[in-house]
Amino acid sequence: MCAGYFPASAMNNTARQTGGATGIAVAGAVAGKPADEARFVRGFHAVALGAAGVYAAAAVLALVVLPGALFPGGER
Repeated sequence: MCAGYFPASAMNNTARQTGGATGIAVAGAVAGKPADEARFVRGFHAVALGAAGVYAAAAVLALVVLPGALFPGGER
C-alpha cells in the first residue's frame, strides 16, 4: 500500500468530523433552548429548511461543475 494515501485519508476524515461538529453546533444555536418548545420547533424547522437549501444548491453545483457525473460515459 502506498504511504501517500494515509495523510489524504486523515485530512478527509478530519474535515468530515469538523464539518459535522460545526453543523451540529450551528443547528443547536439556531434552534434555541428546548425549554421554550414552540420557539425550539420553529428554530428547528428553520435549520431543516436551511439544510435542504444547502443540499439542493450543492446538487445543482455538482451537476454544473461535473456534467458527466450523472450519466458516466454519455449513456442515457
